[in-house]
Amino acid sequence: MPTTQSDETRKKPAPEQAEQGFLVPPRPAVPVVAPGSAVRSPVAVVLSAALGVLLVLILVFAGILGVKAWQGKEADDARGQAVAAGRKAAETALSYDYRTLDKSFAAARATMTPDFAGKFDATAKVAGELATKTKATVRAEVREVGVRDGNADRVTLIIFVNQTTTSTITEGRPRVDLNRTRFTMVRNRGQWLVQEIAGL
Repeated sequence: MPTTQSDETRKKPAPEQAEQGFLVPPRPAVPVVAPGSAVRSPVAVVLSAALGVLLVLILVFAGILGVKAWQGKEADDARGQAVAAGRKAAETALSYDYRTLDKSFAAARATMTPDFAGKFDATAKVAGELATKTKATVRAEVREVGVRDGNADRVTLIIFVNQTTTSTITEGRPRVDLNRTRFTMVRNRGQWLVQEIAGL
C-alpha cells in the first residue's frame, strides 16, 4: 500500500527530538535580557528602599528645623517690637499733668487694649482728682526694659521707670521715684498694646 505524505510526516521525528538515535526533552527557554538592562538582586532592592526612606527623613528633619528657625526669628522680632512699644507706653501711661488730664489720659488709653483701657479709667479718675488737688505733674522716664518671657503674640516686660513728681506735697521741688513695673504686651491687629500693668 503506498505511503502518503502525511504518514511520512508523522513518522519522521522532530529535529530537536532526534539526537544520537534517542529522543531528548526540549531545551528550557532562556530569559532574554534587553541590552543595557540588569537584574537587580534582593539586597539592591532593600538598599534602594532604605535610601529612599532615609532621604524622606532628612527632608522632614530639615523642614522641622526650618520651621523652628522661622518661629525663633519671629519670636525675636516680636520681642524687639514689644520692647519698643512697651517703652513708649510706659512713659505715656505713667506721665500726666493736672492742667491737661484729659489729654494725658487719652494718650495713655491709646497704648492699651480696650479691656485694659476700661480698667485704667477707674484708676485715672482717682489719680486725676488727687493731681488736681495737689497740682501734680508726673513725668516718667524709662531707664531699662527687660523681657521676662514671650512669644510672637504676647510678651511680658519688666520696666524700670523714674517718675519725677512736682506738686504741693513736694513743695514745688521735683521728687524722683524709681519704680519697677511689669507690662504685659499683646499683639492686636499688628499693633503692640498694653494688656496689663502691675507694680513690682
